[in-house]
Amino acid sequence: MDLAVKLYEDNSCKLKYVSGVLVGAALVVVAVKRYRKYKYDQKRQNYPRDTVVLHQIGRGKAIPSVSPFPIKLETFLRMAKIPFINEHTHQPSSKGKTPWITYNGEDVDDSQMCIDFLNKKLGVDMNKHLSLEQKSIGHAFRILVEDHLYWTMAYVAYAGDLTATRSVMPYDPLTNMFLVRAWTKVIRKQLWCQGMGRHTVEQVNHLIKSDLMALSVFLGRKRFFFGSEPCEFDCCVFGMLALALWCMPGSLHETLVNKEFPNLKDYIYRVRETFWPDWNECILEPEQGGTRGKKEK
Repeated sequence: MDLAVKLYEDNSCKLKYVSGVLVGAALVVVAVKRYRKYKYDQKRQNYPRDTVVLHQIGRGKAIPSVSPFPIKLETFLRMAKIPFINEHTHQPSSKGKTPWITYNGEDVDDSQMCIDFLNKKLGVDMNKHLSLEQKSIGHAFRILVEDHLYWTMAYVAYAGDLTATRSVMPYDPLTNMFLVRAWTKVIRKQLWCQGMGRHTVEQVNHLIKSDLMALSVFLGRKRFFFGSEPCEFDCCVFGMLALALWCMPGSLHETLVNKEFPNLKDYIYRVRETFWPDWNECILEPEQGGTRGKKEK
């Protein structure tokens, strides 16, 4: 009986200790979140009026972002000539998403919702020259790019060997190691839930080629996705293909864009030259006579 009482008292003390640690940790997390919110509320008071504040992660080595969605959104802002400033931060939106924007005190997240918001708020329409049929086709291709091709890229980058992924991350070795490890755990779970992560490498390779072929065939010899004038859909396609070309070394995506579908490569450079004349100023490792990020003659 005495032994049972002693064991109960010991376990009770351990339980109280563990509970105290957990409560303390929870309080620290709450305090950090409140402090960040306080700092953000202070900062947003100084945001200029009638200017989009684009919250996105920092610049990449050979590309303005290691995510296609900030590139898509920033390309749209440049294309539509909407005044904006960048705020490079790892702080996500209230929904835990990035990129996101602030416009005159209003926060909006998700790259496409940001575009839809600005279209309505500012009366912007980069698709006004398109027919209803073309808009429908563009919508379908955007879903193919963002909800299918994207997941093949995530599969290649995070489901297997992480060497190439680590090589393009713009962080110091220690931060790189921890961030890639954390992202890998999350993205592999997302890949499984989405379904792409359940396929074999051979099956995913088939999907990659099918997606890129569809884009290449539709683009043909056109200057932009729907002809001589750029449209909103070009922002999405450019963001994803630019990542494939400059941020996935040695991947099937990079190989196909470089060699099998040269019109896609030409298209990427054309959009870059049109809307990113300051490209070298927006990356961490500007070209210095090398071929990285430079079109081969």
